[in-house]
Amino acid sequence: MPWNTALPIFIAEDDPALLNSLAFMLQGEGYRVVTFESGSELLSAFPGAKPGCVLLDYVMPGMSGLEVYHQLRERGVDVPVLLLTGHPDPSIRRRAREAGLPLIEKPLAQDLLSAIEAAASPLH
Repeated sequence: MPWNTALPIFIAEDDPALLNSLAFMLQGEGYRVVTFESGSELLSAFPGAKPGCVLLDYVMPGMSGLEVYHQLRERGVDVPVLLLTGHPDPSIRRRAREAGLPLIEKPLAQDLLSAIEAAASPLH
């Protein structure tokens, strides 16, 4: 059950097929979704955007998901962020942990939905 369908989930993912798949899955669960094909495209939505949660692919051209996260924080954007990766690299896990970000490994499914619920819950 979605925590708040009034606030959209923003997704930045450079793989169009995966981006569409994620959007379809989340919309099927009742979430509103706004998609971006790069971190810089997502950043251009701020200030002004009010997402409930942001999903960032870790590996994207130009700027990593972690770099996008740091840019959001530098701009004063305080929104739950989850990192996504298809690369089970220990250094990626370490960097996410050091930043205090949940890291969800692809392929995605129920783990992602559970992580969104936890990250964006009112108690967060």
